[in-house]
Amino acid sequence: MHLPARRLLLSSILLLACSGPVIAQEQAHTGHAGDCSTFTWDVAQELKLLATPATEITAGDGTSETRIEPGVMYRAKLRPQAQVKLASRPGKPMLNDDAMAGLLTFKVPTDGRYYVSITTGHWIDVVDAGQLVRTIDFQGRPNCPVVHKIVKFELPAGRDLVLQFAGGGADSSGVLITAVPATAE
Repeated sequence: MHLPARRLLLSSILLLACSGPVIAQEQAHTGHAGDCSTFTWDVAQELKLLATPATEITAGDGTSETRIEPGVMYRAKLRPQAQVKLASRPGKPMLNDDAMAGLLTFKVPTDGRYYVSITTGHWIDVVDAGQLVRTIDFQGRPNCPVVHKIVKFELPAGRDLVLQFAGGGADSSGVLITAVPATAE
């Protein structure tokens, strides 16, 4: 191999090594990043939005409220679970030791099915007037660089709903709420 070709190859390798996260975001943007491309649902919109810069927020603790809007990517700072007054008992029993939790309040504009996408392994529930909203389905891709799991819910419009994080170790999580495309139903 000629010296210029070696330099080009070495430069390319170094560029790839240094820009791995950027490439992962670009691949996720197009829906073709590793395990991100294996979702059986059409989540191209979610992968694109999850790869955008997040709005930084601090999740509520049960005495304070943090509001979010569907269609916006957030990075929610969570709190020690022992310090959070959960809106309802989690749908899955969670240990409190070193777990992080938080509450986010939101409304959806129309009745229908919505995806809640998160970047961490926290257990999530949607709570409506103190009652858990039944999960329709979920898909997880722990090795996807932009989303850990996506949970599908049937949600009522115009009501304050609470997205509840519990049982995870990460102190923050990316979160996005989007309407399920009509073509996906």
